[in-house]
Amino acid sequence: MSETSKTKKGFGVYATVVAAVLSLAAGIYFQMIGGTFGATKRVCYDTSIVVLLIGAAVVAAVLIALKRYGLASAVVTAMPGAAILSFVHKCYWYVSDVFVAIDEKGFDQKFIAFVALAVAAFVIGEIAIYARKTRPVKA
Repeated sequence: MSETSKTKKGFGVYATVVAAVLSLAAGIYFQMIGGTFGATKRVCYDTSIVVLLIGAAVVAAVLIALKRYGLASAVVTAMPGAAILSFVHKCYWYVSDVFVAIDEKGFDQKFIAFVALAVAAFVIGEIAIYARKTRPVKA
């Protein structure tokens, strides 16, 4: 390998790792709370949400180990995005209960924490797609 062909990891790789960790945290947290929110104990749990979030982290880790950074960043964007869409579908009734004041306490803190983790994983994954993955090392 010549000096001019050496590269160093760029911001995109680190953003992909952060997105994978956030996705893993969101999946584990959602599994721990059982997808139950609010005073009405509305169940928004779906196994596919957990599989998509934890699977994104596992697949991204494997792809990063294989130095397929671009594909890894796509995975940590697409899979949490699909998990969020599935969550929106499962949680529609809870959100409508909050908006029409059936659940008078408002959004549960567990709900807000999960949504924040999942959306952060998606957004940082999206940033990672467009960020430079490698940069040349200057001799």
